[in-house]
Amino acid sequence: MNTSTLYIIFFSVLAVGVLADFFQRKVNYLNKYIIPFGISFVLSLIFIHILPELFHTNNKLIGLFFVIGFALQLLLELLSKGIEHGHIHAPKNRVGAKLLLPLMLGLCLHSFIEGMPLISIEKTAHIHQGHHHHSNEISGIYFMMIIVHKLPIAAILMFFFIKHITKSWIRYLMLIIFALTAPLGALSGYILSSSSDFNELSMLLLSLSTGMLLHIATLLVFEKYHDHKEKMINIFLILGGLALGVIFYY
Repeated sequence: MNTSTLYIIFFSVLAVGVLADFFQRKVNYLNKYIIPFGISFVLSLIFIHILPELFHTNNKLIGLFFVIGFALQLLLELLSKGIEHGHIHAPKNRVGAKLLLPLMLGLCLHSFIEGMPLISIEKTAHIHQGHHHHSNEISGIYFMMIIVHKLPIAAILMFFFIKHITKSWIRYLMLIIFALTAPLGALSGYILSSSSDFNELSMLLLSLSTGMLLHIATLLVFEKYHDHKEKMINIFLILGGLALGVIFYY
């Protein structure tokens, strides 16, 4: 089990949260360009790497778990208010714990599930002989997708904390909780796949999380495309992210 990826995710999320706290304007300015580029890169990797790997298996449950993940993200966003997309749709009459607790619950559940395949896919991807991807390649690609997706969220989450939480120690406590969820999910996924007799469990976890990511990625790309204020810039960023994913394939 390679735990270095868990440390990287944890400390990267913390680092971005701290930067967002101390350099709010700069990080907020950069984020609006990083998000469409990054999520398009993730979308490209899903199409080119992850989906072929998933459907290369002969497990009929892969498609079902993919749809479950897509639908699950719809439900989680009722709690998280869409923060996974780079913004928060929160009612103005909700403040304090009424807004914070559901948002953190939805976001942390999303992050936990997203983290579950991180280590476990190293164990079972190698059984698909003849496929051009090795287990370490798929694991590395998925890790990259999680990092690119998660770090902008950490910045937006800190912006939200700054607006709604006055005490700094509570902000950072919440940030630490969020940073821990993906590593804890990865450890849980590893334990489940190790103790299960079902060799394809890690692929089902990957299918579940990919369905969630595809929901986020497609919705965000369409949102940015129809943003008339900076439409051409967003189109350029989206195409750039997609192209980078294609280049990364080769």
